[in-house]
Amino acid sequence: MSHTLDRRDFLIQASVWSSTLGLAACGGGGSSTPVVTPVPEPVVPDVPFVPSEINILVPAYSYKAKVWEKLADTTTPLVVIANASNGPGSRWDAQYQEWIDRVRDAGHRVKGYVYTGYGKRNSALVLADIEAWNTLYGINDFFLDEASVAASDLAYYRSILNQAVAVDDSRRFMLNPGTPPDKGYFTLLSDIEILVYEKPWYNYTSNSLPGWLDTFASQCWIMALVASEADMQTAAKITRARNFAGFFATDTEFSVNLPSYWASEAATAASLNSALTV
Repeated sequence: MSHTLDRRDFLIQASVWSSTLGLAACGGGGSSTPVVTPVPEPVVPDVPFVPSEINILVPAYSYKAKVWEKLADTTTPLVVIANASNGPGSRWDAQYQEWIDRVRDAGHRVKGYVYTGYGKRNSALVLADIEAWNTLYGINDFFLDEASVAASDLAYYRSILNQAVAVDDSRRFMLNPGTPPDKGYFTLLSDIEILVYEKPWYNYTSNSLPGWLDTFASQCWIMALVASEADMQTAAKITRARNFAGFFATDTEFSVNLPSYWASEAATAASLNSALTV
């Protein structure tokens, strides 16, 4: 199998989001005094913010034993993306299977990488990669890269997901548009996960993660590229503050290695998890 493991066409798909704020204006006329009927205050249930456990999403696009060994030795919850050769590859690799098994035996999830060409790749090829991951490595959890953000492509992804889940309804999926997509993507499956930020951290602004994402917080993940250790800690804190599912930060644009501050990253997530109120 080929072990050319650079991330496939590392492109950031741009999208422009706008929202309209409706303001109701009220005007009065005449000299009569309006009759105001008292309206009781609505009863607002006291629903406390309950933070969930943070996971670290790791793009393990690597054929290096030391990388997989570090992941297997990490106790912080991980979701590890396996990428044999821009997908599952065409042949089973015993060494790769051993690494995947070690990481899963340590209690971590492993996702199989499949690219979708922003909704343009032949869906039969996408489904074939999904089945190949399962056949070759027993993986039933998938990372669909190069995901579209457009509402017009929802039918493409709905068809793929429905066909894949029809084979096995325990399958799980994460889409990676790298930016917030149309809201319809969050309802494609009840447990669909979406990587809503995958960019160099110097591009992050207060508008990068719009407030409406909080409705789908448990489905959201962020990935900070070209991030310093301080940036990593900021990304982790944002993940906790927004109650997102997890994050990843690395000090390179993309690499087959873990970030230089990997131990600190795992410890940061572990510390935030240890502070959870049961």
